Amino acid sequence: MCAESGTPDAGSEAGPLPDALGILIAALAELPEKAILDEARLAHLFHVSPRTVRRMVGRFELPPPVSLGGRSVWMAGRIVEHIDAAAERKQRVAERQARQFRETLGNQ
Repeated sequence: MCAESGTPDAGSEAGPLPDALGILIAALAELPEKAILDEARLAHLFHVSPRTVRRMVGRFELPPPVSLGGRSVWMAGRIVEHIDAAAERKQRVAERQARQFRETLGNQ
């Protein structure tokens, strides 16, 4: 933990954990649901720049922030819920496509 900024060091557990396939963002799921994250902290957790966080919001990959004291902030629980909902939507689409594919094969 960096004493000056209070942010985790590069090797800290709060950041993404690199592996052969990419990064694992376990720290987000481990935060209290009501934990408030500013843009810089969220960027650190996702191992991206603050600008990329704004782009992710624009692409609906993250929920829109709430303004608090003139800063964009997110609640950890809402981010996890947003990601869960997106994963469920993708799963339903994949299941529907698989069903349509099976039906197409059955009609031949």
